[in-house]
Amino acid sequence: MKEGGNVPFTLDGKAVEAGPGETVLSVAKRIGVHIPTLCHHDAVSPYGACRLCVVEVFWGKRSKIVTSCIYTPYENDIVKTGTDRVRHTRRIVLELLLARCPQVEALHELGREYGVETPRFRADGPEREERCILCGLCIRVCGEVVGQHAIGYANRGPARVVTTPFADRSEECIGCGACVFVCPTGAIHYEDVDGARLMKEWKTELPLVRCGTCGEAFATERQVEKVRSLLNLPDEIAATCPRCRGTTHRLLMEKTLVSGGSIF
Repeated sequence: MKEGGNVPFTLDGKAVEAGPGETVLSVAKRIGVHIPTLCHHDAVSPYGACRLCVVEVFWGKRSKIVTSCIYTPYENDIVKTGTDRVRHTRRIVLELLLARCPQVEALHELGREYGVETPRFRADGPEREERCILCGLCIRVCGEVVGQHAIGYANRGPARVVTTPFADRSEECIGCGACVFVCPTGAIHYEDVDGARLMKEWKTELPLVRCGTCGEAFATERQVEKVRSLLNLPDEIAATCPRCRGTTHRLLMEKTLVSGGSIF
């Protein structure tokens, strides 16, 4: 290991270094090497759920398949991202995902890239409409970024799902929509209707707040209250949409949020 804790290794024939705790996927992204993934997002902790980001690590004549989003390299590892073994593993993963979620176009796009047109595995019924691949991005963003922990996994095996406690209306969901935005397969939806936001999969309806300047509904009451309390915002800023906040209240915001942020 070199001075400063960096770890030298080889990635697709190129000598590179990983910082302390840095994963192979992170290094690959940094140097422009593409590794497919569906369950990874820089805003949340790695989880290794989708298994598409597998790579092959060699030590002499031996090698093994590892998940690059959670694998931190050792000194002098030889990592290859496109070997026959890697591509074969990714094809099997894609076949399984397509058998579970045959309606997801993102999976079909990846499937075509790896030569998977029709999976060998059978889904439960000819008209299966499942879109959730159980990647856990929604769960992690809700807990780690938003801080609400409104959803989680339930059941095991084929019955495993992402849901709210007791699959009922959530008392923790603030309707921010972060889960919707990070979902890679479009399995989660919300709709704003008649002054309320309906988080469809979570069976939760929340009143919306209208901007005090332009009158546009822009966030839920719970979302506004959370941001107000976290950042100690004046009422006139908290109840203003991001567009108006950047114009009408720009100077007041700069004074109030010298080092703050927003989850809107």
